[in-house]
Amino acid sequence: MSKNKLDFKKPPELPNLEEEIQKWWVDTKAFEKSVEMRAEDHAYVFYDGPPFATGMPHYGHLLSSTNKDVIPRYWTMKGYRVERVWGWDCHGLPIENMIEKKLEIKGGKKGIESLGIDKFNSACRSEVLRLDSAWEKIIGRLGRWVDFQNNYKTMDTTFMESVWWGFKQLYDKGLIYQGKKVILYCPRCATPLSNFEIAMDNSYEEVTEPSTIYKFKLDKNTYLLSWSTTPWTKIGTMALAVSPDLDYVLIEDKKTKEFYILAESRLSEIENKYEIKKTFKGSELAGQTYDPHFEWASLNPSEMDNAYKIVADGFVTDDEGTGVVTLAVYGEDDYRVMQQKNIPIYDYVDEEGKLDNSIQVDEWVGKSIYEVNEEIDDYLEKKNLIYKRSPHKHKIAKCYRCNTRLYYAPLPAWFIDIQQLKDKLIKQNEKINWYPKHLKHGRFLHGLENAPDWNISRSRYWGTPMPIWQSKDGQMRIIESLDELKKWAVEPEKAAKLTDIHRESVDDLEVWVDDDKKVKGKRIPEVFDCWVESGSMPFAAVHYPFKNKSWFEHNFPAQFVSEYIAQTRAWFYTMHVMGVGIFDKAPFENVLTTGTVLAEDGSKMSKSKNNYPDPMELINKYGVDSLRLYLMSSPVMKAENLNFNEKEVADIRRKVFVIWWNMLGFYELFADKLLPVTQRPSDPVANVMDKWLLSKVENLIAQVTEYMDAYDVVRASRALMEFVDELSTWYLRLSRDRFRSTDNQQVSQVFGYTLYTLAQLIAPFAPFFAELVHQTLVDQKTSIHHTDWPVADESKLHPELETKMAEVKKAVEKTHAARKEAELKLRQPLAKLTITSPVESPKDNLLTVIAQETNVKQVDWQTGEELQVELDTKLTPALQAEGQAREIVRNIMNLRKKSGCQVSDLVKVALPAWPSEFTSYIKDKALISELVQGEEIKLL
Repeated sequence: MSKNKLDFKKPPELPNLEEEIQKWWVDTKAFEKSVEMRAEDHAYVFYDGPPFATGMPHYGHLLSSTNKDVIPRYWTMKGYRVERVWGWDCHGLPIENMIEKKLEIKGGKKGIESLGIDKFNSACRSEVLRLDSAWEKIIGRLGRWVDFQNNYKTMDTTFMESVWWGFKQLYDKGLIYQGKKVILYCPRCATPLSNFEIAMDNSYEEVTEPSTIYKFKLDKNTYLLSWSTTPWTKIGTMALAVSPDLDYVLIEDKKTKEFYILAESRLSEIENKYEIKKTFKGSELAGQTYDPHFEWASLNPSEMDNAYKIVADGFVTDDEGTGVVTLAVYGEDDYRVMQQKNIPIYDYVDEEGKLDNSIQVDEWVGKSIYEVNEEIDDYLEKKNLIYKRSPHKHKIAKCYRCNTRLYYAPLPAWFIDIQQLKDKLIKQNEKINWYPKHLKHGRFLHGLENAPDWNISRSRYWGTPMPIWQSKDGQMRIIESLDELKKWAVEPEKAAKLTDIHRESVDDLEVWVDDDKKVKGKRIPEVFDCWVESGSMPFAAVHYPFKNKSWFEHNFPAQFVSEYIAQTRAWFYTMHVMGVGIFDKAPFENVLTTGTVLAEDGSKMSKSKNNYPDPMELINKYGVDSLRLYLMSSPVMKAENLNFNEKEVADIRRKVFVIWWNMLGFYELFADKLLPVTQRPSDPVANVMDKWLLSKVENLIAQVTEYMDAYDVVRASRALMEFVDELSTWYLRLSRDRFRSTDNQQVSQVFGYTLYTLAQLIAPFAPFFAELVHQTLVDQKTSIHHTDWPVADESKLHPELETKMAEVKKAVEKTHAARKEAELKLRQPLAKLTITSPVESPKDNLLTVIAQETNVKQVDWQTGEELQVELDTKLTPALQAEGQAREIVRNIMNLRKKSGCQVSDLVKVALPAWPSEFTSYIKDKALISELVQGEEIKLL
């Protein structure tokens, strides 16, 4: 960037200046130098949660990329080596769903397998980095320094090999098991999902559906009433559950003449008049049998002993329904109780969520479970087995990728034993610094305390294959590396040629599962849940332990991670599980958690609704520093939601960067540049305004450092923006005359040092403008981002002076308000101002500041309980004449500006009249060579 191009008379073209600076950074390898100039043994480690490159970056990405740039820039200036390598998320359902649509694959998994796993995965691989160059361009324009060239990808063989290794460590520690559990299942994707995947982005939808109270016959005229919202599970209802401790009643319905049993607290469900015949505990019902709605012909006599019975269990409540629950295999508590009580378990739903041919009603076979709900209720109503049907509002889980409704299904899967790890996970959380702090013992801790075992297997294709080889008789071998695969492969020469370990490469590869190499095994078909890869990122990104072993072991855990708040249930959680499970350590020390960026009306940002400004258009309008500072100073950095407001971005451009640009221009025009701005002014500092400003600067350094060390970017950025305003509207306004005097060395040095130090402090937030300041005030060969973070000099602190100046400012503000109320312009001098304040009177030099700023001849400071001001508004002829002179100066200065006069140009002026006693004053202030009589005011 050429300094000669800067024209401070014009408003700054921030986007153009930023693009010039970005090009300069690239040409000079400024980012690379910022890393290399810091010692390798003084590292600050940052983990970056990688995005998919299948869509363009949105405000959420820009938010996370900004704070992931701010913090590393700060610690780099603090002297640390902060290596930043970009990563790409590559595997999982998002890509698979995209390819199914793109290739128009029908029939779900069957369609994929018909096409061929190799062809399907090849298409996924091609799609993954479709937009990588566009991402690199936008992230670069955002000002984020990150290494794109040496990026890691979760689909890299090196990354996947490390995931294998990590899994083997967990297995060897006894933290892996295979079991059958009732877990959330997506029938379209034909794969189970983890609870946290749905909870992460609150993938629930509120719906209104029929709820039904069913009648289960105990004897000729007595029924248990059981409530449910899933009619399809009535086909497999093999038992009924009651609470052992609740009170139940037997009632006679006066209208139907039937007898019903339900919880006493739920009698509001009864629509007719009734009479209570008996009250008893739920435990008294246990062991009784009822007539099933559907009978299973396949039940043998031994199974019949435990079928269609009433059982008692504490999970049953009277929060809703009737206090009686139907038990089928499609519920977590149902499955647990049925296993404990040895109740027959039948699964009659196929992998596509459709009823299979084991059910008795042929017309329902092949239909979706949700498609048959109404038909089942109609069928049972005709049999007089329904007491009532009514609408019920509740939330349902949906697949966070394809939006299909999920259901709980009993599935065999591989799990990480979270229950065994739980105490360690909770203990290690105590070592993590969370920002905001409430997440530590709030959302994150609650998630740990209530976490189920983690289902890590997925019956899909585009992912890291689980390295489990199994023989027909159940013998297993877990492979942890490519070398080990070559060692145990039945065909080692085939394994030796592997350059990729996706399913198409390893599914047909047999392995000896016994040490004597006599028993062959095939790999199980599942791939890892892609969150296992995300959780493995800290070590897999550097191919540990196969490479970078010493570096990783010396630099684990990381100092910093950051993502939006939903990742407390996802990426932060999975990294924590993998870190504690494998290394017995929390994987990160500090977490900065953001909220979500919403449209201005609070709705979700949507391209189809066009309810938010295009990010690049906004950047090209206001400059990216304005956007960065807006985001970093907003509540979104406190994990709260932000309703995006373009006007506020524009306000920051105007109130911060335009004002700063004008101050920079003023310095360039008037300042004595004899002393470097990087040098702290030495004592003695005589002028009270200079002394105050230097104290404020040192205080600002200390404050911003404290905030940044605590990852509080909101308070840090707000303090910086407030300082810009105070520097311009208070210090510079009151110091302009000193700049224009012949003896302006000290004010120039103080102001220059302040401008430059402020640029250093704001450099992590507004890297472009900070660089502009550096290249304007220092040189065009070095970067401000290669300088060391300022350290406060406590000897320059004057807290008492700052306190008194703050009171002076308040007094001045009140005086201005009093002038406005009295309709007296500031240019009109007044005789006296009386100030009453609880702060003792400042010294004469501060009273002079007040007099100068409020345009009064005398300031009288008195002590009192609260701040009050009183103006002497009487205007003498002398005061009126001086006010007239000031008004004339202002008008002449406006004419000079319109005519394009340079600051040093002397002009000849005609005036109709002026107070003669102020002739010299007018000529001096307005730079007039000759003042003559004329009919109107004009330059000659």
